[in-house]
Amino acid sequence: MKANVLLKFLMMILGIAFILFGCSTSDEWEKEVSKSSPMRGTSFLTSHSPTLVHTIDFQEMSTRTIDEKDKKIIYGYSSLRIYYGEYGSKLVKYKELTGFDLMTVDHFEIKWQGDSLVMINVYREAKDGTRFKAETIRLDTSI
Repeated sequence: MKANVLLKFLMMILGIAFILFGCSTSDEWEKEVSKSSPMRGTSFLTSHSPTLVHTIDFQEMSTRTIDEKDKKIIYGYSSLRIYYGEYGSKLVKYKELTGFDLMTVDHFEIKWQGDSLVMINVYREAKDGTRFKAETIRLDTSI
């Protein structure tokens, strides 16, 4: 009889502890999700105009996906943004290239034409290993 009462008491204590632990974990998860940004940029290339009037900054943008089941926040590639503006200022304007495949880019060749116009040649690598100029991106940083 005493063992039965002791077992019920132990089960009740374990149940309360489980509920408290589950709630605090859920609260922590909600805080983590609310602190995470829905979009994240990773800068990988910066260039300045010839006389340091304008700057461009290439950023790989990733969009947040929330995995509620496994309590994970995952970021996956979504686009390429080229931020631009005056040299030394916070860059807020950007040109966004959605559907731009960064995986096959070999390199970017940046050619400033004065301090406002920049031509960006995109060189890609084919499956056979050859490299070729795939496209040219024109960007006017004075706009």
